Amino acid sequence: MADKMYWATRCKRCSGMIVYREVRYKLDEQRAVVEEELPEGTTTHRCDHCGSVSNFDLSQFRALSARSILGMKP
Repeated sequence: MADKMYWATRCKRCSGMIVYREVRYKLDEQRAVVEEELPEGTTTHRCDHCGSVSNFDLSQFRALSARSILGMKP
């Protein structure tokens, strides 16, 4: 079974991981599974590590596996 994927980026203050949400997948014309593209815009999130609140551009988020997010250290 494939590892779940999440949209994540690094905290601007402590470099801990900020997780936006789970990656959604869809079928393209050839019935192949492709990951979604995030829309343009910004979102505000609180870091679980240091508690700072920051605005993030959605283009900063990358699709990462849960295993790689948990394995990364701030």
